[in-house]
Amino acid sequence: MRITLRQPADNGPPNPVKPFAVDATVGESEDGQILRILLTEVADLTKAMREMLMTADRFINFAGLIAVGALTIGLIKHDEGKNWLALVFAPYGIALAFGYLIQIYTEVEKRAGYKRFLEARVNSLVGRPVLLESQINSRVERNRKSVIGMQVLNAMGFFGLIALSAKETVQRYGDEGPEIRGLHLLNLNTLNIALLAFSVFVLGLALRENMQASGKAYRQAAALQGNHAPPPP
Repeated sequence: MRITLRQPADNGPPNPVKPFAVDATVGESEDGQILRILLTEVADLTKAMREMLMTADRFINFAGLIAVGALTIGLIKHDEGKNWLALVFAPYGIALAFGYLIQIYTEVEKRAGYKRFLEARVNSLVGRPVLLESQINSRVERNRKSVIGMQVLNAMGFFGLIALSAKETVQRYGDEGPEIRGLHLLNLNTLNIALLAFSVFVLGLALRENMQASGKAYRQAAALQGNHAPPPP
């Protein structure tokens, strides 16, 4: 007997379906069939997470090129023509790259939470812990001190570029436009600062979603499974 299930494809036109098959022996118990399906789903999730992490490398390289280019052109060759514009626009390129990176890692975290649920379900059916990857590579381990340190360094570089961008527009456009209560607000400097603040706000929202993605996915899977869901490990 062959069980064929359908699941949504990751890419493509709206509502496509991608089949995957799970073999089940005739006369096999219901728990045995469920176990086979769960193991196939765990394998698919592991493969999808690996592919997403490989995609993230491109955005890391892109962000690095923007930072190096902006500092080289904007600082070293600052006074040549319009090179100072490289410093003004650099934070936006970094924000886009960081935004896509956070979205990728959020999708990975969602699948990590769902995978943790599936592994707990498998362990419950088997009656002993046989799948331990989600417990060994927990969110605490994924956010170890070295990872947090790198995030702090990236944030320092990003806010440093924001400061340089704001400095360039303050010096050139800070005193332009009509004066309102002693402040010149209707100019390109105010627009730049407002857009930079909006970029930081959006990245903050993305980070918050990333921090909640794994636990939320686990709870959603548990709710869909109802009373069949095992307790969180």
